[in-house]
Amino acid sequence: MNLQENIQRIRQMMGLLTEETQDKSIVLLDGTSSAGKSHTLEHLKAVPYYKANDPNQWVVIATDDFSGTGEEGKEGEERRLKLDHPNIRQWAKENEDAGIVSGLYRKEGMKDIPNNPFESEYIQGTDSRLWYVAQEIKTGPWKKIVIDDIGKGILQYLPDVKLKYILLHTPLYVLLKNVYERNKRAKNDENFKFDNRDPKMVLDQYAEKYEATKTKPDINTGDPTTVLTKKGVTDLLQKNEMSDEAINEFLGKINLTEDGDYYIKVRDSYMTPETQLINVDSERTVYLKDINKVLK
Repeated sequence: MNLQENIQRIRQMMGLLTEETQDKSIVLLDGTSSAGKSHTLEHLKAVPYYKANDPNQWVVIATDDFSGTGEEGKEGEERRLKLDHPNIRQWAKENEDAGIVSGLYRKEGMKDIPNNPFESEYIQGTDSRLWYVAQEIKTGPWKKIVIDDIGKGILQYLPDVKLKYILLHTPLYVLLKNVYERNKRAKNDENFKFDNRDPKMVLDQYAEKYEATKTKPDINTGDPTTVLTKKGVTDLLQKNEMSDEAINEFLGKINLTEDGDYYIKVRDSYMTPETQLINVDSERTVYLKDINKVLK
């Protein structure tokens, strides 16, 4: 570890980096894939942090930025390695895995793993890329940060950092329309060929966050304006070429199993005191005013 990294590490242990983050505007933008997060980022004129040249502009830091495979490939791995402890970088490169998970390999009995003072910071069961997102937030020069993710796992890595937590809820008929348009673009535009999404995967993400209820929810905890029925959702999913098995599985997951009118609310187990729910409208324009209010 060089002198600068050692100083940075000591400051982090003393809590000084946490203090520095209080001078930053940090927003967690949570929502399923295709919920409208990209549209929100365009509204903010946010750019990927690694392309930014002004520390005062809105930047996006996402878990995908630290993927070592797929579309990001080599660039994602290099971004990880910069944040890994110097001791573990070569090991991580040779094993094509995140250096922060070296402790898991050590527990499994793998030998010849270099000492990694950071490995105890990995929270087992979480996406390892979240650790790198947190490090970039803490150590980077960025003053206005949007964390783009499909969950709230990053909160575990930033327990003492003040941030605004926005959960975007998009009604099912809008969500599936977004998925359809996204997949159509991926099929026809070479620039977006890796951007397709599996509707079932998106619905699984939805079911993790939301559930159906016969009681009209408050606008801060659910969508009181969109009425759902079992038949209506079934027809919608059939039009999107979902199998009967997949449809029944989804209806069961969100507890929409009987006739009658239903609404969607955030699951109690998913809601946090910091969550600010914003319902996306069909035109994807009105909700942006709500975003602006939250960010004031």
